This record gives sequence, C-alpha cells and structure tokens, in this order.
Amino acid sequence: MGTASSIRSKSRSGIADIVRRIWARDYSLWAAPSPGGGGDWMGWLDLPGSKFRFPPLDGITSLNILGMGGSSLTPEVLSNLFPDSTTALNVFDTVNPATIAEALDSMELSTATFAVASKSGTTVEPLSLESVFRQALIGSGIDATAGHFVAISDPGTPLADRAKNREFAIHVETPANVGGRFSALSAFGMFPASICNMPTDEMTASAIAMADRCRTEDETNPGVELGLFMAHNALRGRDKVTFVMSPSLERFGLWLEQLLAESTGKNGRGLIPVAGEPILPSETYGYDRQFIRIGLADEEIPFSSAFDEHPTLSIELPDRAAIAGEFFRWEFATSVAASGIGVYPFDQPDVESAKQFARAALESGAGQADHAQTLNDAIRSTIGNGKARDYVAIAAFLPEADALTNAVSGLRSAISEATGMATTFGYGPRYLHSTGQLHKGGPNSVILLALTQDPSVDIDVPGQTYSLGDLLAAQAAGDVQACRDKGRRAELVKIEGDAIEEIESVTAMIRHETRKR
Repeated sequence: MGTASSIRSKSRSGIADIVRRIWARDYSLWAAPSPGGGGDWMGWLDLPGSKFRFPPLDGITSLNILGMGGSSLTPEVLSNLFPDSTTALNVFDTVNPATIAEALDSMELSTATFAVASKSGTTVEPLSLESVFRQALIGSGIDATAGHFVAISDPGTPLADRAKNREFAIHVETPANVGGRFSALSAFGMFPASICNMPTDEMTASAIAMADRCRTEDETNPGVELGLFMAHNALRGRDKVTFVMSPSLERFGLWLEQLLAESTGKNGRGLIPVAGEPILPSETYGYDRQFIRIGLADEEIPFSSAFDEHPTLSIELPDRAAIAGEFFRWEFATSVAASGIGVYPFDQPDVESAKQFARAALESGAGQADHAQTLNDAIRSTIGNGKARDYVAIAAFLPEADALTNAVSGLRSAISEATGMATTFGYGPRYLHSTGQLHKGGPNSVILLALTQDPSVDIDVPGQTYSLGDLLAAQAAGDVQACRDKGRRAELVKIEGDAIEEIESVTAMIRHETRKR
C-alpha cells in the first residue's frame, strides 16, 4: 500500500509502470487475493472492442431483467439514460413481493420477455423470480413459457445447461474471466442495449476511445488520474467518495457503488461510495469527504460551496452514449485505486457470509427476529453513539418508490446535519450484491440500519418451500447477523405502521432536537 504523499507524487515513470502492468494483466500490482479469490479476472480489458451479434427478439414490448448486482445494474443505468427506447427495459433486482405483485398486475405478459441474468447461474433472487413469472405466464394461458425467457450467464453454468435443454429461447454467453461488477460492456449490459435499440454503435465507439486513452502512460490517462485522485484522498482519511450527478445519471451512482464498494472494501480498507445524497449545508461535510461531480453536457449538476473546500474532481459526458466509455474509465480507475490503497480488486471475500446467514434464517423461519428495534430507538442510538468519520448505511427491505426514497433523503439530511456523519442508502436485497461487501470487510466505521416491515402481500415461489416475503425477511436478518459477526454495528429495524409517515416523524424529531442544542 502506498502513502498519501507517494500516491500524489507519482512520477511519470511510476504512472507508466501502473498502466503497463494493468494492460499486461500483472496481478502483482495488487495485494494477494483472499483464499479462493484468485484466477484470471481481467477479461474486462478486452470488452471495448468486442463484436456482439445478438439474435433479435421479435414482437416483444418489454425486456425484463431478472438479476442482481453486476447482472442488473448496467441495465438499470441504461434504462434511466435511454427512457424512450423502442422496447421497454425493466429491471427486477428485488424479491419484494409488493413490487413483484404490482408488476404482475400491470405487465402485458403475452409480449414480455424475461432475461434471467446470473453469472454463476445459481443466484437465488433471479431464479426465484423466474419461477414466479413462469407460473404467471402459465396462469395467463401461455404454456410454452420457454419462448418468453432468455438466459444470460457464463458457459457451463446451470442456466447454460438448462438452455441446452430448451428451457430458454436463447442462451447469451458472458465471459468467464470478467467479474460481475466489471461486466458492464459484456452481454449483461450490451444485450439489453441492443434489444432495446439503444445507440450501441456510438456506445462501442465511446468505449474503444476511452480504452485507448487509458493506455496513455502519463498523468493525462483518465483512468489513472481518477484512480490516483481517489486513492490519494482516501489515504489522507477522505474515504467517503461523494458523488454529485446530473439528473439523468442518478442511477449511475448505483453501478458506481457496487464497483467501488466490492472492489476496495476489504481487509479493513476501502473507498466508501456516497451516492444519491441530498446537497447539505457546506459546514456539514467533514474532512472525510472527497467529491466527484459527473454530468451530461446538456444538464446542470447541483452546486455546493463545499466543492471549493474539499477535494473535487469533475467529469463531463458529451452525450448519453458516452456512458460506455465511463464504464471503462471507472473500471480502470478502480483497479488503480485498489493498488494505491493496498487491496485486491477482483474478489469479494465477505459476501458469502450474508448468504449463509440468510439461508439459515430461511430454514429456521427466523427472518423477522424478535430483537428488532423501532426506527425511533435505532436512530437515537445511532446519533448518540456515532463518531466522527463513521457513516450510517440505511438499507430498506421495503417496496422501492420515489416517495419512500424522498422520505429517506430527508432522514439522511437530518442525520448528517445533526452529527456530521455521511449516510448511504440502498434497497434490499440490491445492496447485498453491492455495498454489502464493504459493510463487512471495509473500514469498521459503518452503522447499518436494516429497515423491515411485514409485507402487505406475499407470493409463494413455485417449487420451493418459501415465499418471496420469507426470502426478503431472511436476507435482512442474515445480513445484520453477518455484519455483527464481523464486529460491525448493525440493527434490524421493524416498521409497524406507514413507512413514509414513520420516517418523516423520526426526521422531524431529529431536526427538533438539533435546533434545541
């Protein structure tokens, strides 16, 4: 691991050495991987020039991605950037039964195609959703469900084997030597972009151009510049990488969260991505912050005077297709930053523990644990016990909705203004495949609040002994237990009434008590 001064003063020869070693796939540039975490994982360097030829899907009105983490976050970004694509692109990276029930009620199943996206072919969430949607198709009178399903996975996976047995219309292969969070330019991203008639030629050109720029062996290399910026500031204690985005790029923050958190959050170190945070009064930001402003050329980026007081780097995309180049820039930069802070970027050693605890909770039926706190008590404890440079990670195992996100934004502002602590927010189980690694393996500065609520509706998973609600509750309880097992502060929070009203009530309480000080 370097020091802040050594990172900042990297000579031209030092930068050239980093660039050459990355392109040479020289794994000695990084710390040793965790046991079982090694192997060939740098195929992402080859993706910008890949030629994709996907078979057309005729007569469909919607492409519905069933996936988690690296299998779903790129489509999530693209669906927000290109909302007027000819085929609707929907992403289901949740097992919340209320969300799925609403989709089933509103979706035109006869013209819908479902892409089961899983690198390993074994991810429990998309497989559970596949069973639910297949059953819905049968219930609507469509018995030949295979024609409505596509498998996206590595070769040789259970999904690939099922495709050979004609359970899917097609199997779209993804490269085995590319980890999920580095797979934006693989079929996980480019297949939905192609099917939904997004500007894939322009996107490919953008990715190739950025890859070429990232071969430059000096400080003008955009990946090196960004990576060294993040590492240098993190080593000075500014490990909260705070993103400020123009409106159309807000969902890009979800992709960046996974890339940074899973790649660097291990061995007690890590870059802590802060995305979707409302602009705060400048005095609220602590000296653990660095800012990265990312915007489209034709959109305004929110401004704060804090940008003049803390390290800030700005990135402008000339057009929407340039997102493909940004995917590559950030993958390269994250690899550079990981080297700078002394971690191996291509494994995720602490993710499996949460899955193990969730499986145990599912089998025992202990998802809704008796020890769950009220939101009011959890927030009071957080404010009373939080320290400088801590951060509060709010995870909502609730139906995703703009109104709920806005309510949590108010809560985040109130917490930060009362304590100076940064906050993050994610919906469960999405964040488990994103920032979950950081919570368990990164700096022990996290306070996790997992918000749960008894579902208003539930859906049985065909062929399984559990429902979507059971799975969701087990994942919440399992992640809290996994964090505690790693010595992290984590609380399971049970909301009894209306979630938005309760969050807004607690927010008002914080603001009232802050004003009294």
